[in-house]
Amino acid sequence: MQTILRALSLALALTIIAALPAMAQTAAPAPQAAPAPADAAPAKKNEAAGRKTPVAIEHDDNDPVGARLAYRLKELLGRSSLMQPSNKDEKKIVLVLKTKEEFPGRAGLSAIYSASWLFSSKEGALKYFLTSEAGIVDNADIDQIAETLLGKTDKLVGTYGYLF
Repeated sequence: MQTILRALSLALALTIIAALPAMAQTAAPAPQAAPAPADAAPAKKNEAAGRKTPVAIEHDDNDPVGARLAYRLKELLGRSSLMQPSNKDEKKIVLVLKTKEEFPGRAGLSAIYSASWLFSSKEGALKYFLTSEAGIVDNADIDQIAETLLGKTDKLVGTYGYLF
């Protein structure tokens, strides 16, 4: 008899504990969110839309094809409506481009490149690695590779935009 009584009281206690949150939700009125001022949201939206993400391109190698690729990247970055070239001490995406001649002794034919994207919060601070890519570029592909690298930069800006 005592075992049955304990089992019933335990079952009743568990039922009450399980039902308490449901009863609290139905009894409490839903909190009303304060409406945002009508003109504040569009201003913030326009401010974010008008902001260009700072991007720095670092290249210090001296092979001719790699130098042309770096120059083309900087040129396209300067024309971009989404990103702006930056060498200031600010939060920015840093595109580090390393290039070497593919065939030593045949300068100007093609180059091997490595592109690494980093996030820099300020000068002197540790830069955070985001991603990298490697490939081969020749004179005919410079424009296409430059556009591809900037496209990947824009995609990374969208992915890591919360850092700015």
